[in-house]
Amino acid sequence: MVNSTTVMYSWIFMGLFVIGMIYLGWVGMKRTKNSDDFATARSSYGFLTLGLAITATIASGSTFMGMPGLAYSMGAPSLWYPILYPIATVFGMLLIASYVKKFGDKFGTRTIPEFMGERFNSDFLRIVLALVSILLIFYVVSQFVAAATMFQTMMGLDYNLGLFLTGIVLAIYVFMGGTHSDILTDAVQGFLMLVIAIVVIVTFLTGGGVEGGFSGMMELIKERRPEGSLDVLFKAGDITYGSAWLVFLLFIAHIPFSILPHIGNKFMAIKSGKELKRLVMFCTIVATTLPAMTLGGLLGIALIDPSANIAADQVIPVLFNELFPPIIAGLFAVAVLSAIMSTSDGLIVSLTQILANDIYRKTIVPRKGIAPEKAEKVEMMISRYGTFVVLGAAILMAWNPPQSLSVFLWIGIGGIVSATAGPLCVGTLWKRSTKTAAITSMLAGSISYWVIYLPIGFGFTNPFGAAGISVLIGMATMYIVTLATAKPTEKEIERVFGSNDISA
Repeated sequence: MVNSTTVMYSWIFMGLFVIGMIYLGWVGMKRTKNSDDFATARSSYGFLTLGLAITATIASGSTFMGMPGLAYSMGAPSLWYPILYPIATVFGMLLIASYVKKFGDKFGTRTIPEFMGERFNSDFLRIVLALVSILLIFYVVSQFVAAATMFQTMMGLDYNLGLFLTGIVLAIYVFMGGTHSDILTDAVQGFLMLVIAIVVIVTFLTGGGVEGGFSGMMELIKERRPEGSLDVLFKAGDITYGSAWLVFLLFIAHIPFSILPHIGNKFMAIKSGKELKRLVMFCTIVATTLPAMTLGGLLGIALIDPSANIAADQVIPVLFNELFPPIIAGLFAVAVLSAIMSTSDGLIVSLTQILANDIYRKTIVPRKGIAPEKAEKVEMMISRYGTFVVLGAAILMAWNPPQSLSVFLWIGIGGIVSATAGPLCVGTLWKRSTKTAAITSMLAGSISYWVIYLPIGFGFTNPFGAAGISVLIGMATMYIVTLATAKPTEKEIERVFGSNDISA
């Protein structure tokens, strides 16, 4: 039963939160002068603001609800996820971020599909990657489910009303300022998320609320989840954590994660190369701290009465109600919603840019010979009003929530990283890479994922494992086909890499 005082404070803080987000949306709107500003906020922010925004975007509702839910239902083996995904993500960031920033400034690219199209001088590659990126809608849906669940658990609001409230708030500030609003709101949300993650870490390490403190908590976890105590590395028979091989695939699948469209385009917003180095270091620290929220799921095993029979993804809000005074629990509810919205807004901007930039500006405008002034006006209209299309689709798909957010969102992400791993992680850094290899790699990785994962193929029901295998296939295909095809001309290499101004 939701504490009525907690509900009251939650609504008070939520009101202040919404006002703050709309104000930042207005600030973003004032900074948005053209469609490039809406899409990229190019060279506008320092490492602190952008670092909080990027790590907040990476650490979604899954990190703050889905992963603790897995830990609550499974125990220690699920910790592989929060340990490995930030390491793999930062590793991918180290490989790609500098190139995306420098290349974007040189060619004026606005999205990851456009970036890949320019890199290999291929409209086909750009258009197909843009269409593949529509799979991000699964990611948006998982965020909406997490938000509505939080509204339901912490604030006593009907689940479906929670979906609409989430959509309305996001629609207002994303519509106004695009990427500027996205970054500004995400930075504030990221700070709140960092605070709550630190509180959960400290609470876990002290065994907060459990008789006997930390040691008492460990004993209860072992008693209630003997198959998931901290001395158990893998869960036999589990499709994700059943063996070292499956955990390795989980790591591999996340290497291309940092250059998903809604994250990769943020590298274009950093002010300079010097700031970019600081950004990566700052992201490393924060990105490895936020997933420690998962420890709250383990604490929940010991603290929450097993007879409560709660849904796994509700463990964090229930834990807040158990541990903290209503005023603190209410504030924490807003912080968790920050995790959800900080990912959702970036996803929405990326999805609208598929239509506005990759399809309209880069495909239709040159072929129809549309005047620049008219093209700019139409592109901005598509960018802004496309927000409502994306939100409407997300609400419809989230109406009947999936069982596990962490798995559901990876249905879409797995398809994207499988298609992009070869062209991005290999092709971006290797001058010798060819257009033929990039296209072949994209097709091989994408087809492999769906054949491995979907029931019509091998029916490999672990999306992380299917993505990991497909990422390896995509990368190997990129390497082999590049060696089997003619080397790019010196003129083409010069066009892309210039006079050593972009590192290979």
